[in-house]
This record gives sequence, C-alpha cells and structure tokens, in this order.
Amino acid sequence: MEITRKAEYAITALIDLALLPAGEFTLSKNIAERQGIPPNFLPQIMAALSRRGWVEALRGAGGGVRLAVGPTEITVQAVIEIMEGPIALNRCLANDGICPQQDTCPQYVVWRKAQDALLGVLGRTTIGDLVGRCEARTAGDRERLRVGKY
Repeated sequence: MEITRKAEYAITALIDLALLPAGEFTLSKNIAERQGIPPNFLPQIMAALSRRGWVEALRGAGGGVRLAVGPTEITVQAVIEIMEGPIALNRCLANDGICPQQDTCPQYVVWRKAQDALLGVLGRTTIGDLVGRCEARTAGDRERLRVGKY
C-alpha cells in the first residue's frame, strides 16, 4: 500500500493553511508555489476539503482559501480517507475487515495487527501535530517552508 500524491498534497496543503495567521486567506496558486504542488491538483483537492467542511473558499478580491476548523480537528487518517477512500493493507481487510477465511488463514492475524497499528498512528496524528513539527523545524520562517520536504 502506498499513500498517493493526491493524499500527500492534501495533507501538505492543510499544513500550509494551518501555518497562516488565524482567519487569513491565501490563494491556491500560492500554496502550490510554496509547497511545490502542481497547480492542477489543487482545485480538486480544495473542493474535497471544502465539501468536508475543513476549508472555506471566498471568491473575489481578498479571497482565497483558509482553514474552516482548527488543525487539531483533522486527522491524517481522515484526510487520506477523504482523498482515497478507506485504508486497507490488503483486500481481506478492505470490506469492514470481514474475510470469509479469517478463522483459518495464518496471515489474517498479522494483517489485522498491522492494519490496526497503521490506523492507530494515522488516527491519532492531527494536522496540528504536523504543524507543530514544522514550526519547530523552521523557527517561524514560513515563507521558505516546504512542508513535505524535510
């Protein structure tokens, strides 16, 4: 399993928005420039994040996008699932974890433990946690910050 670029870009864009002063709007093209995200990805990413209620968009002069909720309210797991759907290490865990052979399959226990561990980490980690890591690493130099490039 690999997290797609689309999900990675969505997380990066949310971190970028969370680093802005509270209530400040920015243009999607500025996020793309700051973070090295191809600009053609951002409209569909922002639309999905907006539908979820995490991002607010304002048209016109002084408009742009901004966070509509606190960064600690958004988990990494939720962002990935919004962009890609449910997370599953393999197909036996994809259908609500119901596998017809789970009682006899020697691999099932391993896959279930690995899935639970992965979802535990992603579900406990918020955009706010990631922002804290960025702030510690950049000492407030937001203009040069490239969130995904450490």
